[in-house]
Amino acid sequence: MRPAPPEEVIPGVWWLHGTRGSNVFLTLLPTGGLALVDTGFADSAPAILQAIAALGRPLQAILLTHRHRDHTGAAAAVAAATGAPIVAGAGDCRLRDGHLVLRSGVGRSHPMRLVTAFLLRRPPPVLVSLPVDRQTDILPGVRAVPVPGHTPGSLCFIVEPPGAAFVGDLVISHGGELTRSLRWANHDDARYLQSIAEFAAIAPPVGFPGHGVPVLEGFDTALRALAALPRRPLTPRTAFERAIRLASFGSSFTARRRPAKVKK
Repeated sequence: MRPAPPEEVIPGVWWLHGTRGSNVFLTLLPTGGLALVDTGFADSAPAILQAIAALGRPLQAILLTHRHRDHTGAAAAVAAATGAPIVAGAGDCRLRDGHLVLRSGVGRSHPMRLVTAFLLRRPPPVLVSLPVDRQTDILPGVRAVPVPGHTPGSLCFIVEPPGAAFVGDLVISHGGELTRSLRWANHDDARYLQSIAEFAAIAPPVGFPGHGVPVLEGFDTALRALAALPRRPLTPRTAFERAIRLASFGSSFTARRRPAKVKK
């Protein structure tokens, strides 16, 4: 079955369907080309390429929010098919045979994936053209902002216009309500919490998390409110709530994206 055509959530931003793993977005650049934000698992590549073809515009860059395979699995295939350069955080890269490549990994919030990853063949290397280690404009209208903590090289991308932030796993959107990654899912939880507070100070009102529905208004306000909250202690109630959210989060690993209602 062919995936649904890309869904234009706001003018110039499309939410792709038929992908699996993380949310995958295309955004229109001032140059008239497209930037792809994250790629889902490796088997998302056909849906991504079909979406690019449907929009009829060249892909100018692949922007990766962090190194986990549910966000980067199809990056090598899409880059090979389109010739688009890959942008990633320098902290998530390493030198291999004289080339800068993305460190491949599975997030610790994916326990079954973490186990099975050791039994699966290694994914093809993801060659990184532009490693980012500081806040910088990487394309016309696109600013990369390092937000280390979930991984050492995690990035957010602010696109102007339309004035939107693509934030990867900086936060998760459960029905439009923002929550944080679990403490044990982060490389450095203290730095992760600091990154949320720092990015909240510059976040636009529209946010596109890597998991869950986009938030089309009040994203900046909700992020500041979340940043002000301490980590909740583990109790039977919070443990149950986290288990429910983790189960919902994990469903994206098996189900392909289909059109859904967006929080406004």
